[in-house]
Amino acid sequence: MKKTAVLIYNKFCNFEFSVALEMLAMAGKPITVYAKTLAPVKSEEGLTLIPDKTIFEINLEEYDSLLLTGSGDIREAIEDEDIIGFIKKFSGDSFIIGAISIAPLLLVRAGILDGKRFMAGVNKDQVLEEGFTEEDLKQMVGWNDNIKNPVTEGYIWEGNIITSVSYNFIKWAIAFGRAVGIEVHPSSFGVEP
Repeated sequence: MKKTAVLIYNKFCNFEFSVALEMLAMAGKPITVYAKTLAPVKSEEGLTLIPDKTIFEINLEEYDSLLLTGSGDIREAIEDEDIIGFIKKFSGDSFIIGAISIAPLLLVRAGILDGKRFMAGVNKDQVLEEGFTEEDLKQMVGWNDNIKNPVTEGYIWEGNIITSVSYNFIKWAIAFGRAVGIEVHPSSFGVEP
């Protein structure tokens, strides 16, 4: 069985990918937690996690998916060429990618979302101030966009990429699970049949 790579970075958001991780564990699908170094990484909630491997140690043949969570301050990760290079390795249709909250901006920076519709837990004007362009964000459904006109499913599944905003973390996790072949019982995690 192929594995899911889970990338963490400083102030990663634990709750946003907690359900996805639980689903993977319940299905027996192995994960490997990656970070830039093997030093402990502290989540925005104060949870300290020790990565399994560095981003320089990946053997892509072992993986079929990548999971990215948001962060209390993702700027450091977005500006890190090594982290962006790691994410670029998952480009192409052969990998399922799940990115939630502000993490889709990592995919934008890596050039993986070009021309694809996606959700992000931030507003376009805030991201433009960070050096992203109108073209980069052309297909983005931002935080306020989703509050005014909610995406019915709670996520956007475009090709092999599933994105969402933080408060839809359960729906997003279930979509990610289905994308990697995990059948979810309708009552799992409070989902109605």
